[in-house]
Amino acid sequence: MRVGIALKEKDVDLIISLLNSRKEIKVEEILFQMLRKNISSSDILFILLQILGRDGFIEGSKGVIKIIKPIDEKEAYIAKKRLIESLSKSTKVFVTPLEIGKFFQCPRRIWLEKVVMSTQKKEEKGKAWDGEALHFAINQLVKNLEKGISTAVEDAVNSAVSKYAGKIELEREELVDFLNRFCEFMKEEGISTVFTEKLLESFPEGLVGTPDLIGISKDGKIITIDIKLGQLSRKGLKKEHLLQIVGEAILAEKFFRKRVEIAYLIYFESNSLAKIIIREDMKREFLKYKRGLIKTFRSSYIPPVSRLPNFKKRVCQGCHVRHVCENIELLKKI
Repeated sequence: MRVGIALKEKDVDLIISLLNSRKEIKVEEILFQMLRKNISSSDILFILLQILGRDGFIEGSKGVIKIIKPIDEKEAYIAKKRLIESLSKSTKVFVTPLEIGKFFQCPRRIWLEKVVMSTQKKEEKGKAWDGEALHFAINQLVKNLEKGISTAVEDAVNSAVSKYAGKIELEREELVDFLNRFCEFMKEEGISTVFTEKLLESFPEGLVGTPDLIGISKDGKIITIDIKLGQLSRKGLKKEHLLQIVGEAILAEKFFRKRVEIAYLIYFESNSLAKIIIREDMKREFLKYKRGLIKTFRSSYIPPVSRLPNFKKRVCQGCHVRHVCENIELLKKI
């Protein structure tokens, strides 16, 4: 959670340099370059294009930007200043899809984590670290795929096992098998480009987050992918997982200005995969929970604990602020 828009001047400078680099450039190409350079919001680009268009520097048509005249240093400074002024006054509350999933699980937990900033107790060894190691291995794999799959898998596993030595319970062979199957999945889905752990922001939505993976298929479709350490329940998807992946799909849509129709949840322990067709009603439900979360953040009352069935096992057991919550419950009895 955060309040306001964090804008880096160097991001604007990079976009202007891309525009100055040629006479015509596709918007899609600019967006890919922005993502590679860790520029998190395409809103910066489109607001800047509006400013430059009004000043006669560019024209846009069918996804292509035509540079009418070079944007010199003075004009770039003026455009950048106007952009910063238009965004710096924002007091919008930004939340993440993960926070909304946690809010669904337990309003008090997310309140203690993000508003009270309670000390979080993390186990010295076990599942929390297993999850971090798994995500780190995926990240390393994607970054090194140009070396070839077998080398990339080996290097990713070695790096993860070394970094989290003494903290994880994952078996090396399990990681190797999972990463190889993930590579097969990308091939089957026709994913030609993949971005890993890229921060995305939507200024109008007040949404920020880091999807585990964003895949671009050969036919240009955007696919968001989330990796989960646990198992896919026999009862179906957990609501918190669905809310998170829908939120990440919204973020990808807002960045690329293109509809995201499909998302995947991949579960490590159960060796299973869930394909989600992103519908409009799912987005509306996600935004409803987002409004509820912001209302909770702004409230002066302590939120209730989870109302989910079997919440003590499902939520409390792995909660890092459980000790604080238990103290609150004890004080209520005095």
